[in-house]
Amino acid sequence: MSSSRVYDVVVLGPDVGGAIAAALSAKRGLRTLLVPMAKVAGARESDGWLFPAAHPMVIPLRQMSAAAPALDEVGLGVDIGRQAAPTQGGFQVLGEKLRLSLPAEPARRKAELWREFAGVKAAEAENAFNLLEELGKPWDSFLAEPPPWPPRGFFEKRRVRKILPKTPALPDGLIGDCLRALAPFAATLVGDSAPEATAREAAALLRSTLRLWGGTAQLAELLREKLIMASGEVSHEPAAKVRFERKGAVVSLDGVEVRTSCIVLACSAEEVARLMEGGGRVEQKLAQEAVLPVARKVSLAHFVVRAEGLPSALEEAALLLGHESGPLAISALQARKVRGEAPGERVLTVARVTEVTYADGPAFLQSVRAALEPVLPFFERHVLHQFVDVTPIPGHPILRPHEDAEAIGLRPHTEAHDRVFFASSSTYPGFGLEGQFLAARAAADQALALSGRKSISAT
Repeated sequence: MSSSRVYDVVVLGPDVGGAIAAALSAKRGLRTLLVPMAKVAGARESDGWLFPAAHPMVIPLRQMSAAAPALDEVGLGVDIGRQAAPTQGGFQVLGEKLRLSLPAEPARRKAELWREFAGVKAAEAENAFNLLEELGKPWDSFLAEPPPWPPRGFFEKRRVRKILPKTPALPDGLIGDCLRALAPFAATLVGDSAPEATAREAAALLRSTLRLWGGTAQLAELLREKLIMASGEVSHEPAAKVRFERKGAVVSLDGVEVRTSCIVLACSAEEVARLMEGGGRVEQKLAQEAVLPVARKVSLAHFVVRAEGLPSALEEAALLLGHESGPLAISALQARKVRGEAPGERVLTVARVTEVTYADGPAFLQSVRAALEPVLPFFERHVLHQFVDVTPIPGHPILRPHEDAEAIGLRPHTEAHDRVFFASSSTYPGFGLEGQFLAARAAADQALALSGRKSISAT
C-alpha cells in the first residue's frame, strides 16, 4: 500500500461492481485502493482440488450494452475470451424425460427441437428461442442514460414511467419456463418488481452463455489484475471503520488512517453497518440506506467426477427443471487440482436457490445428488470428491420483491454524502452483473469528476 496513505478512490467490498469501479478509476489515472474485506479468489481449494468460487455460467458480457464499454476501457475483452472455456455445444435443458440441447447454430438447434418435440410444439419453441434477443433490447436506451433508479417520490416516478420500457410478453411453453428458472441465477431481484431480470438477463444467459471457469469470482480476479497493472493497489486487510469529512473520508485500515476523496461501497448491508457503527448522522444514514430485505441466495455444490460417470451428451452448461427443490444450474468443465489440471476428471458445479439463512451443507449436498440421480444415473458411483459452498464469496443474494411490485435497490449515488457511491450487487439488482457494471461506471465517472482532473489512461 502507498506510504502516503492518500487516495482519490477507496473501494470497499468483494462484489464484482467494486472491482470494476476500482479498475476503471485506476485506468483513468486516479490513485485507487481496493479493499475486498474478504478472502477473495476465483477458486476454492478442498483436499488438493480446486473448485469455482462462483457458478461458471456468466451472461455474455460483450453483448450487454451496459458492460461492453467498461470491458473495452480496462482492456478485459481479450482476457475473458482467453479464459472462457471453449464451447463444445449449446445450452442444455434437462428433466426426467427431457434432454434438449440448444446450440447457437440455428440449423442444429432446429434439428434438436424437432427431435425432442413434434409439430406445433417444436415450431413454437423454435420461434420463442429466435425471439430471445429481441426481449432484452427495449432496455438498451434506458441503460444508455439511466434515470435515478429506483425512482423515489411522485415526480421522479412520473418521469421514469415515461421512459421505462414496456415489459415484453414472455414466451409460453418450455422457453418461458427456462427464463423464469434462470432469472434468480442471472439477477439479484426477480419477479414483477424486476421484469428485466427475466426478459433481458435470463434471456441472454439462455441464448449465449459465457463459460468462465470461476464465474463472476474469476471476473473479479481478472479486474483486480487490471487494477494492479494500472498502478492501483489492493489491500487484503479488512477495514475497521469509516468516518466522513466534508470533502472525503477516513478509513481505518490495519491500524492506519487512510484518507480518500471518494468511497465506493461494494459490500453487504451488514458490512456497511459495521463500518459505520458509532458514527454520526452521515454514517447512520448510510447504514440505514444500505439495508434491503434479502430473502434467498444461490448456494453451490461441487463434485469431481470421472469422465465416464457423465453422459457424453451432457453439455458444459445445463438447466435441470422439474425437481421439487427447484431448478438447478449445472456446469460440467475440466477438473483442476492445485498442481494443474486433471485431464481424466470433470468438475460438476451445481447451483440452487436456498433461503438466506440456510446453512446445512451436508443436507444440501444430499438434496443435489438426489436431484441429479434421475438424469445422471451413473454419476453417484464415479464421484471422487465433493465440496459444498452454501454461502459463496462474493455472494449472490436475492432480494425480497416489494409487495406492490415497485422497483427496489440501491442507487449508485447516495443521498447521505456526495462522495459516497454504491456498486454492490444491490445496485440495479434486476440487471444482475450488468447492473454492477452500470453502477461501477457511474461511480468511476463521479470520482474522476470530483478529482478535478482529466482522464489520463494508465498503461
